[in-house]
Amino acid sequence: MALPPTLTSTSPLDRAHAARLNGDLDGALRLATALLEHDTAQLGAAALITTTLVAEDRGLIAGEAALRLVDAFIRRGDLPQALVAARTAARAGDDAEPLFATIAAAFGKGSKRLADVSASPPPLPDDVEVPKALAAVKGEALLARAEAAIEKWLATDDPLASDTSLPRLPLFGDLEPKPLASLLAAFEVRDVPADREVVAQGEEGTEAFVVARGMLRVVRRDGDEGLTLAILGPGAIFGEMALVSEAPRAAAVTAAEPATLLVIAREALEKVASKAPVVGQMLSQFCRQRMVSNLLRHSAILRAVDVEHREAIIGRFETKHFEAGSALVEEGAEGLGLYLIASGTVEVVGKDADGDELRIAELGPGDVVGEISLVLRRPANATVRALHPTVALELTREELHKVIKAHPTLLAQLYELATQREEETRSVVAQEAFDVEDVVLL
Repeated sequence: MALPPTLTSTSPLDRAHAARLNGDLDGALRLATALLEHDTAQLGAAALITTTLVAEDRGLIAGEAALRLVDAFIRRGDLPQALVAARTAARAGDDAEPLFATIAAAFGKGSKRLADVSASPPPLPDDVEVPKALAAVKGEALLARAEAAIEKWLATDDPLASDTSLPRLPLFGDLEPKPLASLLAAFEVRDVPADREVVAQGEEGTEAFVVARGMLRVVRRDGDEGLTLAILGPGAIFGEMALVSEAPRAAAVTAAEPATLLVIAREALEKVASKAPVVGQMLSQFCRQRMVSNLLRHSAILRAVDVEHREAIIGRFETKHFEAGSALVEEGAEGLGLYLIASGTVEVVGKDADGDELRIAELGPGDVVGEISLVLRRPANATVRALHPTVALELTREELHKVIKAHPTLLAQLYELATQREEETRSVVAQEAFDVEDVVLL
């Protein structure tokens, strides 16, 4: 996979963030000040200076700058950065609630500013060098120079109009302003240095994230091997399944460069949803859409159907939740449905001649189970049960028959999978019996 240029080189702003996260506040402030003095359109530099001034108890000018940043990022359609600026304003002593309400009014459902447009990010920073005179400044003098750069920026007019059209954002744009403001208030800001793991594969997730700045890698590890599944940039949402499911993380997420994340914990979301149930409803709907989108791209079964028909087929499935240890399919029982694993992990378990259990396979997102009984029209030859809390999409026997009539190629794919799985089950059981005979041979 070809990676974006930002993953192989760092901008002055990235270096400034890295310096701040490494404890070099003077170095970070010099770089950010040089950037803002060179170009007052560098909102990222203004934001970093503002954050540093707040940390140094320069709240008066920093508070004014943070309020300006909230408005500037709203105008550019950047909800995550606007929310980060609102949190900075709160640390400077301002009341954050009106700021959350302002952001929600701009991006929430019903806003007249929403349109089918893209965000308008500020220009990329030039690769400027810190002037020698600035490089020699430190301490109180450096803070004063940074404040002067902020004052100069505050004196400029924003080139974007205050009523600029804004993009419709997933999840956030589906909520009315009042519940959206409550949701925004539940997010916290977290800065992450480059190469820091944010999410560990296999761990139980308790948080979801929105990328405000920086780039992150999503990697699925198999032993010592790692496969990069995606690169996440500003605006990306990840880890949201942890808020509706206790399934372990399916992949690891690591910061490829210094990043700023918005983080919401499951407990915080539950508090919001208890007062505004629509938030939980919209999140569940959003997660289902994301699961469906993932399955449409990666499920081998769905690839047997023409692209234009896949979404209609997946719409016939119902979402089912299974606790750890719960059976999706029982050995010897007639199959009632076909299951597409959306998140979590299941094990396929058979029995040997002595009735002892044998693990035949372990399956995860994108895999299908229950096809043997339905397609071959015989009782299930193995039990399938959840190893962890698992979400699966179920297609009932009746719905499957309707789908197959309309898309006969799907039957061929399911038949091939069913016969292959049945043979694998027989082979595992036969091999186990052979091994036991070897052990007890006299």
